[in-house]
Amino acid sequence: MKLRDDRVARTMLGAIAASSVGVGIHTLAMGQLLYSRTGSPAAFALVLTLQGIAAFCVLPVCGPLVDALSSKWVYALCGLGRAVTVLGIVAIAATPGQGAVPSIMAAAVLLAVFDNAERSALFKLTAHHVNEAHVARFNSMIGVAFQAGALSGMALLGLILTWGSPGQALLVDVAMSLCCALTVSRVRLTADENNPAFSARMVCTAVAATVGEWRRMLVRYRDDKVVFVMIALCAGDFVFANGLSTLVVPLAGVSAGGQGWYIAALEATFAVGMISASFFTSRLVSQRLLPLWLLCQAAGAGLLALGTSSAVHFVAFFISGFANLNSLTWLLTSLQQRADEGDKGKMASLRLLAIGLGTAVLLPVVGRSAEVSLDTGFGSLAIAMATFALIGTWVARTYALRPTGAAAGAGTAEDEVRPAVPTGSG
Repeated sequence: MKLRDDRVARTMLGAIAASSVGVGIHTLAMGQLLYSRTGSPAAFALVLTLQGIAAFCVLPVCGPLVDALSSKWVYALCGLGRAVTVLGIVAIAATPGQGAVPSIMAAAVLLAVFDNAERSALFKLTAHHVNEAHVARFNSMIGVAFQAGALSGMALLGLILTWGSPGQALLVDVAMSLCCALTVSRVRLTADENNPAFSARMVCTAVAATVGEWRRMLVRYRDDKVVFVMIALCAGDFVFANGLSTLVVPLAGVSAGGQGWYIAALEATFAVGMISASFFTSRLVSQRLLPLWLLCQAAGAGLLALGTSSAVHFVAFFISGFANLNSLTWLLTSLQQRADEGDKGKMASLRLLAIGLGTAVLLPVVGRSAEVSLDTGFGSLAIAMATFALIGTWVARTYALRPTGAAAGAGTAEDEVRPAVPTGSG
């Protein structure tokens, strides 16, 4: 069976593509909204930092809850929560002046709660309901679906802004989030997640048992140090993508007079790079190439720091997107394979905690560096990714799939260091 014949995978990719149309609009609309009201890229960087802090606070409870609940319904309810929150941002944005900025930021922080719970649910849903032979391919196609939807959203944003405002454009995000929630709520899952019967008491028990659940999981993985390093590395790809989103608006201001088409075109080029990489998943998503993909992202940021021509900007964004998908896919797939049954949600939360912490620590550095100069901002991003690449070199030499049960040792050496990637085109 090919990936396109997997009904759950096909439906989820469609839902992700639909919701990411709204996300594509949301990211650029929020960046432009805050930049127009504050005149500083640090405002959007602060939003991303606060979202990272919010994720760090909510994810310790989120993981055990997702493990106890249906991944489908957690995902659907998060889509509904996102729609309501963005609708609140639209209402706040109708208030003129800078006085609305703190309220917009507060609502954006709430979005991080729904988005991170949704990602934990997707991690669990993928591990349980997508054919194991297709998991790596599916994970790469998540990036493609997201970028294709975001690319459509960016193009749509340009049309909307011709007649309306960024706040009005966010209504499309509301509609797409509702569409995603409805689609996922109607999908028929094929495997049993062994979730306990839902009740208020069960939810309270799961929350109360959070400390014990984390302690037991950490004990199981205490001798598996490379996994914790891999979890930390997951922050790199997201810090990099968020850093580019933070700096693309002032980059367009310097290079194209702040024209919206230049922002959308650069973001679209990043998306095209990711989509292009998805066609070579079976060859390029591998353990030994992880440091290369992290280093390519550092090189992309370096090109943006040193290059002044539009051609250099577009080449850098393409290379960055291509490399970003490959490293992100290998890390995500390997962690899904490493997590024991019953630990999928908690492993997802650890990954998202690392992403949130990395964002909270590094994005303010990028934002402050950009206030010195745009080149300094891109330079700080390049240094951060070069550091991740150095750490990735150790992971590439050390990581091997942990033996499980009687089947341990049945695979080849290549099986132990490479996620299951389909050799076909499906």
